[in-house]
Amino acid sequence: MIFSKKALFSALAIISSGSTLAEDWDVTLEQLQSQFIVPKYSEFSQSAELLASKTQTLCQSPNEQTLTEAKQAFIDNVEDWQQVQWLNFGPVTYFMRYYAYEYWPDAKGVTQRQLRGLSAEPEMMQAPKFWTSASIAVRGMTAIESLLYHGDFNVLTRPSDCEVLQAVSQHHAKTSEDVLKQWQQSKATDWVFLEEGSTTSPQHLALEQMIQQWLEHMSVVKDTKFEVPIGYNGKANLKLAEFYRSEQSLDAIQSNLKSYRTLYHVGSPSLFDTAKTQQPELAEKLEDALANNLKIAMQLPSDFFTGDYTQEERVKMAKPLVSSISNSQQTLTNLVTSMGFQIGFNSRDGD
Repeated sequence: MIFSKKALFSALAIISSGSTLAEDWDVTLEQLQSQFIVPKYSEFSQSAELLASKTQTLCQSPNEQTLTEAKQAFIDNVEDWQQVQWLNFGPVTYFMRYYAYEYWPDAKGVTQRQLRGLSAEPEMMQAPKFWTSASIAVRGMTAIESLLYHGDFNVLTRPSDCEVLQAVSQHHAKTSEDVLKQWQQSKATDWVFLEEGSTTSPQHLALEQMIQQWLEHMSVVKDTKFEVPIGYNGKANLKLAEFYRSEQSLDAIQSNLKSYRTLYHVGSPSLFDTAKTQQPELAEKLEDALANNLKIAMQLPSDFFTGDYTQEERVKMAKPLVSSISNSQQTLTNLVTSMGFQIGFNSRDGD
C-alpha cells in the first residue's frame, strides 16, 4: 500500500502528539508529587510534631495558656490536613492511616467511648504494639479534638485525660512523619498495579487514580461536609459537621477549595496547561468553576455552622455553593474523560 506524503505526515504528527502527551503526563505526575504532595505532607508532619510538643507541655504544666497553645497547634494541623485530605492514595492507605487521621463522621460517639476507656486505664497504651492494633477511632485528629474540646474530658484537671492526649498526639506525629518519608522515598507509580496485558503506562494510571480521588473528594465536600450537617436534603444535625467542636467546619471547606485550584496548576506542564492544549474551552470552564467555588465559600458568614440560623436560612445560603461545586465536579469529569482518563465508580459517594 502506498501512502501519500500528506497522509504520512499526518500519521507522524499523531504519533508525535501522543508521545509528547505521554511525556507531559510523566512530568506533571513527577511535579505533582515533588511540588505539591511532598511539600504539603511536610507541612502536615511539622505541624503534627508541634502539636505533640504542645500537648506534652500542656500535660507538664496544665494551665489556660498551655491549653490555648495546644488548641492553636491542633487548628494549624487541621488546616495542613485539609491540603492533602483529597488524596486517599499512596502510603496513607497503609494500616488504615487515612481513616485513622480522621474518624468522621462519628454519629455514634465511638471515639468518646473508646477514649473514656483509655483514660480509665492509660497504662494499656504502653503495651508493645498497642498502636498497631488500636482502633482507628483513637489514633488521630478526631480523638485529639475530643480530648481538647469535648465536655467529657478535662486535660487541665484529669491527668489521665492528658496522658491519653499526649500519647495520641505522639502517635499521630509519628504516623505523619512515616507517611512523609514514604512519599519522599518512593514514586507515585510505586503505588499502582497494572493489570496483566494493560497498555496503560504506570504514570497515566497513577495520575488517573489521583484525579479520581480529586473527584471523589468533591463529593465529600459537597455532601458530607456541607449538605448533611445543615439538613440540605433531610434532617439537620450540625454535630455531624467536620471538626465542629473546634469550629473549623467552614475553614476546612474553604481550605479544600483552595487546594483544588493549587492542584490544577501544579507543575509545568500542569493539568491546566495540558488541558488548554487539548480542550481549551473545558479547561477555562473548570478554571472559572474552581475560582467561583472559592469566591462563594468565602462569602458565607464565618458562623455559618455555629450561628443562630434556622435550617431554612442555612439551606438558602448553601444553595449557590452546592450548585457551584456540582458544576465544577461535572466539568472536571467531562474534561478528564475527554483527555483519555477512565473515571470509575465514586467510592466516597453515598448515592
